[in-house]
Amino acid sequence: MTTTNNPTAASPELSGGPQAVGVPGTSGTRTQIGEVKDQVVDEAKNSFRQARESAASSLNQSRQQAAVRIGKIASAIRNTSDHLRSEDQPRVADLTESFAEQAERLSSYIRDRDFPGFRDDLRNFARRRPGVALGAAVAVGMIAARFFKSSPRTGGGAYGGA
Repeated sequence: MTTTNNPTAASPELSGGPQAVGVPGTSGTRTQIGEVKDQVVDEAKNSFRQARESAASSLNQSRQQAAVRIGKIASAIRNTSDHLRSEDQPRVADLTESFAEQAERLSSYIRDRDFPGFRDDLRNFARRRPGVALGAAVAVGMIAARFFKSSPRTGGGAYGGA
């Protein structure tokens, strides 16, 4: 009687069949998709964490190497100062001794300071002395440009060799 007037009640194909909401089996698929998504997100987080730790380790090694090199430069400057004193050049010896002390302080600072602290110190310096910071940035940029310009080119890119 009323079932002939409602075509969806008599036909399971028109009512959505096995893919309709509330049908057993679809929530399991959604759960699996959610689990896969969570695994992908966890893997991405782990990869990012490992990359960050690797970069931090590499930067710390470079920082330590730079501190050692600057310490060696300070030692060489100090030896020069001693030689100048033995040559009876006290004024120049005092100047080089002062330079050696500054190099040793820089070496200690680089060795003992972590990168977030270094970044904060650099920001504070730039706020206190913006002109000096700008001049230093320009000088570093010019030195870097000169370094890259003089470095040997490798590969046969679009502008590479014949």
